[in-house]
Amino acid sequence: MTENELFDIIKNRIKIILNKKNKPIRVAINGIEGTGKTVFAIKLSQYLTQSNINSINISIDGFHNNKEYRYRQGRNSYKGYYEDSYNEIEFVNKVLISSQSNSPNYVESIHDLETDEYLDFKPKIISNKTVLITDGAYLFKPIYLSNWDFKIYLKTDFNTAMLRGIERDKTLLGTKEEAKEKYIKRYHKSSLFYINKCNPESEADLLIDNTDFNNLIILSS
Repeated sequence: MTENELFDIIKNRIKIILNKKNKPIRVAINGIEGTGKTVFAIKLSQYLTQSNINSINISIDGFHNNKEYRYRQGRNSYKGYYEDSYNEIEFVNKVLISSQSNSPNYVESIHDLETDEYLDFKPKIISNKTVLITDGAYLFKPIYLSNWDFKIYLKTDFNTAMLRGIERDKTLLGTKEEAKEKYIKRYHKSSLFYINKCNPESEADLLIDNTDFNNLIILSS
């Protein structure tokens, strides 16, 4: 199916939740590195906004730990990437839990990846009918899991995801060869660890084959 056809199905699912719940809806977009989660989340947020549903895209990338902490187990450590990349407690408290308070709010970011500086943004107040959309590689970990209202998993084979990721990250990581090495040793090895540990596909409310952007397939719902 096309992207818009899929987004229309997701929109209708979200509308059902909005009608049942009088607090902001928290949507997770999960999948291995290079699947296309971030672009999917941004486009979905835009689609919902155009459909008169108040939607905010909040990336977990704004909740990274600093470099010293992220790389404390080694720059190519897959376990370090899985365990140390993000300040998970801060994201849960400042987004997932605070958005459900009597005065719903969230903090958009606590860290700047470019400068590696920690930030001190004030919480933003949101309405009870807001949809918060977050993309990330490990969003179905136990620390997050019970806080989502709707969980989407994008499934792509590792080779396709790696090719996408290398093309995206080749400048950031130096060269295509260096990007490929990073995916093999750190990113995708960490993804395999996550899949074996958390079985994220089984946790999804909507499982989508995202291998072909022009032919998206719902595998289960």
